[in-house]
Amino acid sequence: MVVPPDTPGATSEPHSAQADTRSDARYQRLFALSPQPAWVYDSETLRFLEVNEAAVRSYGWTREEFLRMTLRDIRPEGEQPKLDRLLAETPGRELHATASIHRTRSGQRRRVEISSYPLEFDGHPARMVLVHDITERQEAQDALLRSEQKYRTVIEQLQDVFFRTDEQGFWTFLNPAWITLTGNPVEESIGTACLAYVHPSDRATLLDAFRPLVEGRAEHSVVEVRYFRRDGGYRWVEASTRALHDELGRFYGTTGTLRDVTERRAAEEERLRLATNIRQLLDASGEGVYGLDARGVVTFMNRRGSELLGYEPGELVGRRMHETTHHSRPDGTPYPADECPVHRAATQGIPCQVDDEVLWRKDGTPLEVEYAASPVREQGRLSGAVVNFRDVTARKRAALELVVARDAAQAANRAKSDFLARMSHELRTPLNSIIGFANVLLKNKNGSFQGTDVSYLSRIATNGRHLLALINDILDLSKIEAGHMTLHIAPVALDTLVRETVEEIEGQARERGVALRAELPARALPLETDAARMKQVLINLLGNAIKFTEDGEVVVRLYTDDVGVPTRLEVRDTGIGIASDRLDAIFNVFEQAESMITRRYGGTGLGLAISRSLCDLMGHRLEVASAEGKGTTMLVRLRDGASRSRMRTPGAMPAGIHGPNAPPTGPQHIALVVDDDADARVLLGALLDEAGVRAVSAATGVEALRLARELRPAIIFLDLLLPRISGYDVLRILQTDEALRGTPVVVVSAVGTESRSALAGAAAILDKPIDRAALMEVLQTHLASVSR
Repeated sequence: MVVPPDTPGATSEPHSAQADTRSDARYQRLFALSPQPAWVYDSETLRFLEVNEAAVRSYGWTREEFLRMTLRDIRPEGEQPKLDRLLAETPGRELHATASIHRTRSGQRRRVEISSYPLEFDGHPARMVLVHDITERQEAQDALLRSEQKYRTVIEQLQDVFFRTDEQGFWTFLNPAWITLTGNPVEESIGTACLAYVHPSDRATLLDAFRPLVEGRAEHSVVEVRYFRRDGGYRWVEASTRALHDELGRFYGTTGTLRDVTERRAAEEERLRLATNIRQLLDASGEGVYGLDARGVVTFMNRRGSELLGYEPGELVGRRMHETTHHSRPDGTPYPADECPVHRAATQGIPCQVDDEVLWRKDGTPLEVEYAASPVREQGRLSGAVVNFRDVTARKRAALELVVARDAAQAANRAKSDFLARMSHELRTPLNSIIGFANVLLKNKNGSFQGTDVSYLSRIATNGRHLLALINDILDLSKIEAGHMTLHIAPVALDTLVRETVEEIEGQARERGVALRAELPARALPLETDAARMKQVLINLLGNAIKFTEDGEVVVRLYTDDVGVPTRLEVRDTGIGIASDRLDAIFNVFEQAESMITRRYGGTGLGLAISRSLCDLMGHRLEVASAEGKGTTMLVRLRDGASRSRMRTPGAMPAGIHGPNAPPTGPQHIALVVDDDADARVLLGALLDEAGVRAVSAATGVEALRLARELRPAIIFLDLLLPRISGYDVLRILQTDEALRGTPVVVVSAVGTESRSALAGAAAILDKPIDRAALMEVLQTHLASVSR
């Protein structure tokens, strides 16, 4: 720095100038060699007075450009006010340091730290500035700050509690989830012992997990303990803890998370409870139950299954079931797994049910079983099968015994049927003679019988008919019980059947002083049913109604729907009625409403039992309504039998003819009577003789065929149970004979009605004992047509 010579103190100027020159030289070297940008600016104008090469390189302006610029040119516009504040603060200060933002020639913004101190440059007050670029450091600090903030935000938003403790186990950090878990404020909890919040029974568990972390034997631990809540109760918590060590490896605390697992624990406990219950249920089952995975390996086996197969519980788990217990067929031949239904159920998802199979016990003996296998799918994917099986050894033994018993019962039933068939013939044949001859003697043509004799004959005939009815009832009941009752379904005019039945029974009603009448609809369509059995039911119902009515009336009424289809048949009386507690008993075999009734009114108690059974067979329903002392109503709910699979009456078979009983007139006809019983031949011959028909008798089928061909009779009366050639065979032979095919054949037999299905070619069927009126109808029908 140059000072004028005439000024005071000029004597010292040479020494001062020399010192300044040495100082400027040092400054110039430091200034030029500094790796950091540096410059000198005029304190008053702010113009750059000097810049070093580092500044030129860092900012991008040339030295000449710098020397034409001021400090304001390197400051962004928003930094100008800050620059003004700094300039106001720096005058008079020897050293000043601050942070600032500069810009480069390219417009890039830089964070810098600047240090400045005053000096004199070419006689002007100035300041020298050293610049330190802190842009990268500041960006790293900002990034770290943002990361810390983000981390803190995540920690605070975690549903799990995030914690830190010191080496003594005191909380040093807890995120807000701590409040949700325990209800305790974070501020109050920091600095307290973590064990204070743990259930006393679980503190030892937590300490056992904490101790290895402190001692350096473990880095991580996970335990489940209970934490108290501020409002009472506790929550199950999974505590996951890691040890913290400093740079010297010394333990200084822990960090980790607390997760609320109360609901999970409850679900697991419920699952275990259900699993236990299921296991207990399976073990209580009387059947074997086991599970297979998709490879056919046993996953579980209940106690009963293990017992049946001779294994200890759990012994079969993990083994392939087919290879262990299902490897061979009942005959001992190999049983390939791909043919085994159980294996296919587990590996292919094909369900199965097998009624007769063999599993092999541990001791090698076979176990007869039936089983069912159901595939199991999890999320739509086949995972195996569940199999239940049961020992059928006892059942198969019982089934075999049942077959033996059934065969024995069938044999006994056949013997019973044979016995009934024989008894039917053996009982009805003598009764035929008793009743028939009694009726002949009752005519007293010669007048040789006195009044007492006629009375005795009448008693014989009456009791014979009663005995015949009893035998018929017992035989009918036996056939129903044995399932041998055959129905002959055909269209039946029920109004006509009711009318004719009432006409037949009217005499019985008059004798007892009871009015009997029928109420029939104007139009009734035919009903598909069995005419003979329907009439039998109606006769039983009317007979009972008349028998138990001493005064009043019996009314039979037929109901139809709107189009005329019969729906109900009702028999109502004004008799003694039935007690309400005995209504069901009247349909039992050999029972009546009271024992006194049997003694007073008679009867076997079979009629209603047979009637209900016949109605059931025909598809009808017999019901009763009664009031004791007021009367009884028997109701048959009718059902059209067309839909029932029953044997229908052949078209050529007459359903029964009812008409006048007068004998035919005109030239005498020949009737061939074929019966092996002499009394039956004599009786029928007498009745034919009375009708003006000459009877010719034959005792065998062979004789009958010979006489038929010789005499060409106008009508043939044929018994079925003949020696050598049966009546069935005789009937078939007559039907195939060109000369005799047109001769009417009337079957007269004790088994005629039940054999109706085998007698399609018969002109009529008369049951023994022969009813004279029915015989007269047959003669009038068939001989009248022949005479013409």
